[in-house]
Parts: sequence; structure tokens; C-alpha cells
Amino acid sequence: MSDFWSGRKVLVTGGAGFVGSHLVEELRRRAPDVRLTIADLSERPAAGTERVLKLDLRSPQDCLEACRGQEIVLNLAARVAGVGYNRLHHGTMFRDNMQIAANMIEAARVCGVERFLVVSSACVYARDCPIPMRESDGFRDRPEPTNEGYGWAKRMAEFLARAYHDEFGMRFAVVRPANTYGPRDHFDSADCHVIAALMRRVAAGENPVRVWGDGSQTRSFIYVEDFARGLLDAIERHDSCEPVNLASEEEVSIRELAALIRDTVGSRSELVFDPAQPAGQPRRRLDARRAREAFGFQARVGLAEGLRRTWAWYRERSAS
Repeated sequence: MSDFWSGRKVLVTGGAGFVGSHLVEELRRRAPDVRLTIADLSERPAAGTERVLKLDLRSPQDCLEACRGQEIVLNLAARVAGVGYNRLHHGTMFRDNMQIAANMIEAARVCGVERFLVVSSACVYARDCPIPMRESDGFRDRPEPTNEGYGWAKRMAEFLARAYHDEFGMRFAVVRPANTYGPRDHFDSADCHVIAALMRRVAAGENPVRVWGDGSQTRSFIYVEDFARGLLDAIERHDSCEPVNLASEEEVSIRELAALIRDTVGSRSELVFDPAQPAGQPRRRLDARRAREAFGFQARVGLAEGLRRTWAWYRERSAS
């Protein structure tokens, strides 16, 4: 049990979602007596003792309702999507994510919230950012073009945190995660991310499986339980407004990833790569040293094991 979280009034926005549901579980493990409120547009999928508010956080009034009486805000609410959706909806991605961030930070200020978690993204980094991507390069040039609307919104959320800290004395933790995956990801959505999309298609028996890009583009991933743990460690021990990357040390090409997913599922489908389709950033690997030095963070679940756990969950869900 964590003394830091014990008895605290904590708001988790997006708490019924993919990452949020894991964060709530990790928070309950650390402090069973935490006084938890969840704000989300989605229906809460599991029964519990949490106070649940069904709110639209693009509304300033809804954000004020959510923040009243709270001591800590873990703001996971966001519009997220894969590269296919992002590249066609820069305005929507920027507008919705900017509204949520600005409304929530202002509401937290008005309501006297003690600490606020900003969940940024690796999408803030430029297309040609030096590798490994260090936090100091987060505002270098423009964000990667295929995710530019989302990337700018996340940059602006980081800027707001610094500005509100300097002007109003608010305390923030700012986290930039690598690509997150794991159980409860959005497998059925037309705008899901690469691991969920490929696993769903391979499991459905597609043959061949067509993969966007030539397969040479690389990513670093973080398993959702590691991510949830890192978020709580950051707000507890690194509320300095200085952004911190959360990532594993692994870097894998999309070609290698697709083959690993196919093998995990037990498929013999052919993989066909399509260079004519957008592939996103050519290379993405985050420097994880700051998180390790600031609060001892290290990913515990490697990609192969994480994919096995994700596939086990998806297979069980599909069979039910």
C-alpha cells in the first residue's frame, strides 16, 4: 500500500478506456482506500465502488464538475487513432485533444487540484528526430506529418503545463509514452493501432495480410501494465513539468513485428508490404534514461511476452 495515494481524492479521466482501466487497477493495488472518481464518455464495463461520471470533457462545465473536490487529476482522456485516421483528420485530432487538455487544466486550477498528470505522446517528435529520441528534442521542428494534428495538440498540452506552473504554481507530471499495447486495446475499431490491427486481421484468417509501408519503419512499444505503473510513479515522484519518456529498450521493425504477431497467433498467412501506403515515422525509439534516473522506471514485460498476453486476452474475448 502506498502512503502517497492512501485516502487521496483522485480523478481519472478516460478511466473506463484501454489505458485508464489498467491505471485504475494499479491504483487500487497501491492504495485500496483511494477515493476514486472516473470521468469518461464510455460506460463503465465492470462493477465497483468508484464514483463514475459520464461526461464530455470537451465541455468546460463538465470538466469543472469532474475536478471539484479532487486532489490529484490523472488526465488520460484523449481522442486517439492509428496512422490511417490521423493523416486524414488533423483538424479533428488537434481540436478535440486541445479542448480536453485546456479545459481540464483550467478546471483543475479553478478547483485547486494539487497535482495533474499530462499524458503526452511520442508523436510530438519530428520525423527526422535524432535517435534515440530525447526529451529535449520534443519541440524540435514540426511533429511527424502523418500525426501532426495529434502531435501539436500534445505539444500544446505540455506547453500549458509549463505555463500554468510558472504563472499559477500548479504541479504537473508530463509523460511521453511509446506505442502502448496490451489487453483491452481497441481491436474492433477502424482507427486502431498497429498491434491490435495486425493481430485482429491475422486472427481473422486474412491471407495475404497487407501491411502498410515497406516494413522497414521501426517502433518501440510499452506494455500497458508497465505504462500504468510508470504513470503513477511519475505523478508521485516526478512532478517537475519536465517531460519524461516511458518506453522499453526494445526497437523492432514493422516487418519483424508482423512476423512475430503471425507466429504468436499461430498463423501461416503470407505478409505483403505496401510501400504506397503511409507508414508514419521512419524510425521511433525513445531514450528512457530520464525515467530510469528520476523514479527508477524500467519496463518489465518484453514485446514477445506482451504479445502472448495480448493474444491470450483477445482469443478469450473472441470466444465468449
